[in-house]
Amino acid sequence: MRETIRYKPVVLLALLATVFMTSGCQSDPLPTPSGSIPRETIEKDEIVATAGNVSITRRQLLDKLISSYGAQTLRSMMLTEVVNEEAIALQIAVTDDELEQELSLMKQGYEDEQQFYKAMEEQLGLNPEEVREDARYRLLLEKLAIHHVTVTESEIDRYLEEHRKEFQPLKKYQIAQIVVEKKEQAQGLLSQLADGADFGVLARKFSLDEFSADAGGDLGWVEDQDPFVAPGVLQAVADMHSGQVTGPIKTDQGYVIVQLNGRSVEKTKTDETIRIEVRRQIALGKAVSMKDMEQALLKKYNAQVIDPSLRP
Repeated sequence: MRETIRYKPVVLLALLATVFMTSGCQSDPLPTPSGSIPRETIEKDEIVATAGNVSITRRQLLDKLISSYGAQTLRSMMLTEVVNEEAIALQIAVTDDELEQELSLMKQGYEDEQQFYKAMEEQLGLNPEEVREDARYRLLLEKLAIHHVTVTESEIDRYLEEHRKEFQPLKKYQIAQIVVEKKEQAQGLLSQLADGADFGVLARKFSLDEFSADAGGDLGWVEDQDPFVAPGVLQAVADMHSGQVTGPIKTDQGYVIVQLNGRSVEKTKTDETIRIEVRRQIALGKAVSMKDMEQALLKKYNAQVIDPSLRP
């Protein structure tokens, strides 16, 4: 399982960098050996905010940020460096295609890309570039963790066999339905349809499903595992041919007459892509955890925090 995204350090890196760059322009002298700051430095310190009768300076803001998040942010910076150094040594990189694929997975469950990035901004304070950089970091760390892990073809075959449903082509059906309360009424409507009655006209007149009745019973295209369509309906259309009508099917809504108006099978991924993904999942299952990998790299590259106040 993947580690939680390191959101807060990503944001703080940008914030601290801004504070450092702007404060650096003031050429503040170094603190005296006792740790005190000369009076002339305090007097020159820029006021960045006011609250009532109190002024907040850039130095106060910086000190507060370092005190609250300095250790965490510094560790994030160190990890970025050692991960990049190891990747260069092993000639490992994250391609743009791999990054886009990872972002696509992250966007699942959101209405569109705009909604996804809006949620990242509102909930986590991340702009799109920060989301991309954190995803790139995690992918690179994963690649380093599985670099020396061996996965055989037989292991991939066995995984595919055990998880066959996950990789089946996506089936979609274009269907229309008429929902009525009693079975006898459904059978009567089936007789009218057999005599040539128009399905849409009957749906508008008799169907209890407000969502589809006004559209002549049309539900549009639905996937074969659509949770909003009764399982019995999906099972029925799976064996039907286009244009066929069947029923009545008992559901929680009542009795359904269903018409299949089209079907499609979409193979969303090539066999090669699927095997690559499965190899990665198996390798990650064998590899050390991402936290252990990070710790190992910090140790390998002798990463040290010099300032005791910034140690975790």
